[in-house]
Amino acid sequence: MKKLLSTAMLAGTVLLSANAFAADLTVGVSWSNFQEERWKTDEAAIKAALEKAGAEYISADAQSNPSKQLSDIESLIARGADALIVLAQTPHPSARLLSWHLTKASRWLAMTA
Repeated sequence: MKKLLSTAMLAGTVLLSANAFAADLTVGVSWSNFQEERWKTDEAAIKAALEKAGAEYISADAQSNPSKQLSDIESLIARGADALIVLAQTPHPSARLLSWHLTKASRWLAMTA
């Protein structure tokens, strides 16, 4: 339950902040393991909110693999993600991910583990 609330709060923060320029916004979501049933409900809510705001949704499923998740995140960035929601497989963010976030002042990062 705590993880669900954290995820919802992070997604809500990004989505509410995105309304100012949502038409130009692409939000990338990195799922730790999309096989969990609850993520399907969360994804539907995120997609609906982004669609309503005129923003684009892209995603990737790490399939419980931290190395794959890092690769997925890099792929989301390459595909044009302006904001990231990361449902982290491990509680420690990678140095490369934090480096990307810190060097892209116009981009947002929301993480939960």
